[in-house]
Amino acid sequence: MADRLTTVAVLTGRRNDDAVRALGELGAAREMLGVELVMPADEAAKHGDVEALGFRCVDDEGLRAADVCLVFGGDGTILRALGRLLGSTVPTLGVNYGNVGFLAGLPHDDWLDGLRAMVAGEHRVVELLTVVATLNGTMVAAVNDIVLSRVEPRHVLHLEYEVSGVTVGRMLCDGLILSTPTGSTAYNLSCDGPIVEWDAGVLVLNFIAPHSLAFRPMVLRPDHEISVGNVSPSERCEVLADGREVGRLCCGERVRITAGEERARLMVRAESSFYQNVEEKLFDREGR
Repeated sequence: MADRLTTVAVLTGRRNDDAVRALGELGAAREMLGVELVMPADEAAKHGDVEALGFRCVDDEGLRAADVCLVFGGDGTILRALGRLLGSTVPTLGVNYGNVGFLAGLPHDDWLDGLRAMVAGEHRVVELLTVVATLNGTMVAAVNDIVLSRVEPRHVLHLEYEVSGVTVGRMLCDGLILSTPTGSTAYNLSCDGPIVEWDAGVLVLNFIAPHSLAFRPMVLRPDHEISVGNVSPSERCEVLADGREVGRLCCGERVRITAGEERARLMVRAESSFYQNVEEKLFDREGR
C-alpha cells in the first residue's frame, strides 16, 4: 500500500460539458475523499469560478507541490501534463475523456470509485524514459517522441542517420520517429514499429513511409546518441516534440537526439499492468 494522497491538482483538456460535469462531481466529493483540490491559474481561467466548486487556485509552484495531478482528457492532454511536470516529483493520473486513453489510469465511467481507492493508497507510479532533441543549440524534451516530418506534402525527404557516431544509412521517406517506450504505442505503432513496455530503458528509431524493402525499426540503447541530417536537395524538415513543432532543419542541418535525464511520472492503479492496457485498449477485444 502506497502513501495516502492529500493534495490533488487538476488539469483538463478542452472545456466542454464532460469536463465541467467532472469538476463539479470532484468538488462535491472533496470531503468524502479527504483531499484538498488545487488548480493552476491558467487552468482555472477556462472554467470560471472554480473556488465555488471547492478548488484553490495556485501558481506553478503550487502545482508542483501537489501529491498527484489528476487529468481529465485523452492521451494528448495526459501527455502535456506529463511534460509540464517534468523535473518535479508529482505524478500524473489520467481519467480517460478521450478515445483510446492508453495512458489513463481511470476509465471515463465510475472514475470516482477508482479515485477513492487510489487516494487511499492503492496506486503505483511508473517512471517513464524521456527523449531530448538538440537543435541549433536549443534542447527540447519529449515524453512520447521526437519526429522529423516533411513540410511540403507532395515532396519526399532524404535523411541521413547516425547512431553512436556510426553512419547507418540514408533514407527516402516522409519522416523519422525517435520514440520512447511510452511513445511506442503512438505514432511509432501506426508505422508498424514495435510495442515496448513502459519500464524498458530503450529508444526506437523508425521511419515514416520509408522508400525501402529492407528497413526495419531499430531498438537502441538509451546511452547512444542519434544524429539525423537533412540531406534533401531542397526540402525543409520540421522537428516535432510530442506533436509540437520546435524547429526546422534546412538542407545540410542536423539534429542530435538522446535519452533524457529526467523521467516523467505516471500514476496507475496498483493492480494494473502494461500488458492489460495493450489487451484492453489496443487489441479492441470487446469492440471498444
